[in-house]
Amino acid sequence: MITSLTRSQLLSLGARVGTALLIGGSAAGTLAVPADGAPPAAALGSVGAADLAYARLLVGVELLLIDFYTNAIAAGHLSAGALADARVALINETEHYAFLAYAIRSAGLTPLTAADVDFSYPAASYYSASSVEQLAVTLETVALGAYLGSAGVVANPVLASAIAQITANEAEHVGAWSARTARPAFHDAFPAALTIAEASDALDAYAS
Repeated sequence: MITSLTRSQLLSLGARVGTALLIGGSAAGTLAVPADGAPPAAALGSVGAADLAYARLLVGVELLLIDFYTNAIAAGHLSAGALADARVALINETEHYAFLAYAIRSAGLTPLTAADVDFSYPAASYYSASSVEQLAVTLETVALGAYLGSAGVVANPVLASAIAQITANEAEHVGAWSARTARPAFHDAFPAALTIAEASDALDAYAS
């Protein structure tokens, strides 16, 4: 029988991951240090098939971002401020994944893990600070589009509320990395939303 994470377990997981990732670096970056924000406290309840389809897609998005930030940090090219941003973003994405995985488990299904996916990136993605930061903008823009695309589809109110919170966080990431690549931190009044097929196609370029 598949057991679901309780909310206290979910928050505890996020806290443990955050503490571990922050050890070894305290330089201030553009992104704020994770505060006391949390996913919705209400019981998740029933999650329909369409909601689960998006949850599973978004789990794939989060696994990609977790892998990217892990590699970006390990590459050793980022400045102190950008490195701090990458560490905070990795904590954020890990917490996003934990909630979405919880939602999938609550329906009796097993979410993807990193062991289920092979990641690949364009050549020279991690060869310089500039290439890492450019890829961060690209991947975070895909993530933002995927979350925006789910906004009008997901019906479960608790899941929809959590997705709204995550969407705002991904937009923060896009703005922070865009500023580091000399792009405007914000531009479109209505950022592009991706359909589930478009988001899946975008993921296929990096994961199999």
